[in-house]
Amino acid sequence: MLKDFFINLSIFSFFVSAAIVFQVFTTSKGLKSSYLLGGCYASIVAVILMFFPIRYNEFLYDLRFVPIILSFVYFGHRAGWMTAIGICIAHVYIGGYWITGVVILGGTIFLFILLESLIKNLPSIKRAFFYLAIHFVVYSLIVETFSDASATMYFHIAYYLFVLIGLLIGIFLIEAFHKLHRLTQDLSRLNQTLAESRQELKDTVHEQQGGIFKFKKENESFIITLCDGQLYAKSGVYLEQVTGKDLNSVAPLHFVPRLLKYYQRAWEGHEVTFELPWPNDKIYIFISLRPIKREGKVIEVVGSAIDITERKKMEEELRMTKERLESFISHNTDAIIISDLKGHILQANKAYEKMLGWSIQEIKGQTLPCVPDFLIDRAFETIQKIISGESITTKLETVRQRKDGSLFNISLTLSPIVDSKGNVIAISTIYRDISERKKVKRELHHLHQQLKESEMKYRVLVEHLPDAVYLVELNEDRYPSRLLEVNPVGCERFGYSREELLSMPYADIVPQNSTMFIKIVEKISEGKCSFTLEDEFVFKKTGKKINTEFNVRVFNLNGKEVLLLISRDITERLKTEELLRKSEKLAVVGQLATAIAHQVNNPLTAMKGFMQLLKLTENENNQRYIDVVLSEMNRIEGITNEYLTIAKPQAVKIQLNDLHMLVDQVITLFQPQATMNNIQIRSEFESAIPLVACEGNQLKQVFINILKNAIEAMPIGGDVLIQVNKLDDHQVCIRFIDQGCGIPKERIPHLGEPFYSIKEKGIGLGLMVCYKIIEAHQGKIVIESEMNKGTTIDVILPFNLLSYQEVH
Repeated sequence: MLKDFFINLSIFSFFVSAAIVFQVFTTSKGLKSSYLLGGCYASIVAVILMFFPIRYNEFLYDLRFVPIILSFVYFGHRAGWMTAIGICIAHVYIGGYWITGVVILGGTIFLFILLESLIKNLPSIKRAFFYLAIHFVVYSLIVETFSDASATMYFHIAYYLFVLIGLLIGIFLIEAFHKLHRLTQDLSRLNQTLAESRQELKDTVHEQQGGIFKFKKENESFIITLCDGQLYAKSGVYLEQVTGKDLNSVAPLHFVPRLLKYYQRAWEGHEVTFELPWPNDKIYIFISLRPIKREGKVIEVVGSAIDITERKKMEEELRMTKERLESFISHNTDAIIISDLKGHILQANKAYEKMLGWSIQEIKGQTLPCVPDFLIDRAFETIQKIISGESITTKLETVRQRKDGSLFNISLTLSPIVDSKGNVIAISTIYRDISERKKVKRELHHLHQQLKESEMKYRVLVEHLPDAVYLVELNEDRYPSRLLEVNPVGCERFGYSREELLSMPYADIVPQNSTMFIKIVEKISEGKCSFTLEDEFVFKKTGKKINTEFNVRVFNLNGKEVLLLISRDITERLKTEELLRKSEKLAVVGQLATAIAHQVNNPLTAMKGFMQLLKLTENENNQRYIDVVLSEMNRIEGITNEYLTIAKPQAVKIQLNDLHMLVDQVITLFQPQATMNNIQIRSEFESAIPLVACEGNQLKQVFINILKNAIEAMPIGGDVLIQVNKLDDHQVCIRFIDQGCGIPKERIPHLGEPFYSIKEKGIGLGLMVCYKIIEAHQGKIVIESEMNKGTTIDVILPFNLLSYQEVH
């Protein structure tokens, strides 16, 4: 059994190693380069392994599932399927208990595919062992369920160990190859970089524009042994002219004392550098002397000379530039850092300390300390792009981390710092804190979303509003010029589509001689920005007439003055109000019926008695009784006519009326009921009260409602005073003062609302009708009351009614 173990593992190791060798000598790509090739090879290996099984009693097992697992892990599920298909074909060909083997294979492959999405992000080794565990579970379940002969525990352990060792060998060889492959690639890149660096150094030395020379000391004289370079060639000094000659014969005489001092110091073993004007005062050279020693003794000195004339000129410019740059960096409100090509911080300004919390001493030499861990790779990628020249200046918005660990939004600008040759030698980075800007941007976005939602809501509201809505632009003269917006109800009323209305001049839509149009223009010219009007409006195209209520508001929209009109059809409402007025009058007449009947019966009784006396006695004294009868009959006729006047519908007619007469008629009407309730009605009129333009019957209805309420508020009797006074040259006040129970202050603001009543049997429509009538007469009603002391109601009317709105 151990021999079979060794043979199978050796065969398997050989084929894995052969695949790796083949991979090394054929391509530089990884094993995942071809799933087709990998699947075919894995299926061949698995089939070969099936011909070398390990026998245990009547059971056989081999390493066929190891190639399947490795193909799934390293080549993908398609290669795994190919391997499984090859095994199935071989299983059928070999024969034996092939059904159990196929079931184990199918169950294992099914679970591999099913669970692949869950483990696809795991490392290769972990996935391999995960697949192995799945196979062991499937194998154990199916063998124990479908096999005719039961295997021992020893058999299972031997099989598990066998497959595990095979998988470990395969993983080890493949991962070792991957590791070695990566190391080889890294070494190759390193050698290439080294060769490039050597060549670059050689080219730099070869192309330098300075000069190189050597000398040695013989017999207290310094002999030149080498002199070469562009510096000397430009000056007319060549190798053959100076080689082997003494310094005194080569250098200008006025330079010799200084040169001897430096040369002697170098010969004594010191490295010497100095600057020298040569060959004249306009050109400066920099000389470096380095001794070459052998066994501790200087045998030669090597010197280099470079022309630093331009450098001397630039030093002054650089000094001034440096001062300006340092001042700019130090006093800049943005954080500025300078880093080398590996990200090490070289310099930072005070704004960096303030913004991120690190001092300059703390961050010097550190590698991008403010970059969060999850952004470090991206930061190095950006630096590499700048170094490689892919990006000259990079601007982006990202996140950085303060010393305390908090993150904040910044605007980042990275720029290369280049030398005179254009080589990138450092990176400058400017940080600008944009946290507030981001916050404002988010808030603006949120507001924008809210505005869009509000716009949608208002548009839906306007589109489905039962009232017509018009938005009209005003010209410089504050005159309506054109429609800016209209809802479907407005389009329907005018008989045009929305597009037609928005393209038409306002004068073609609304007649300029319309009463409503004239009123709106007058209100706007008076400077009113919000008002309500009621009128009958005739639509120009359809000829349709409707009673409308216009709510008008003037405001500015996008720098232009506009007019918002909401038109409501109040035809039905006016009809309802008219019906309410009639109902109220009928209710009043009904409540007065008892008093009228009582007062009518008394004079009728008197008339009957006197008429009987007239039959018995015929003399001149009968004339007095006849007069009484006639007087009582006239009184009955007056009361009856008043009731008929109130109850019978009449056309509305505005004319001048005498308030004295109207009030007296109402008092006459209520005098019987007042007498029955022990109430005295008195009236006081100021002299010279002019006639009032009004509808007499409607004003009498108002007075009747108020007087009726006053009588009902005094169940135990009292006085009701009616005063008529002029307020000024334009208004008159009719005041009703009673001594009733009063009205609570919190209820007074609600009086006049429909169906709001403080009486037990009231329906809340009487005062509403009164308010409407007086409002139509351009007047107002003012109510003051105190509990248990009485109520005062002022009806204020203008003398001349300029315009009148019929109250229906």
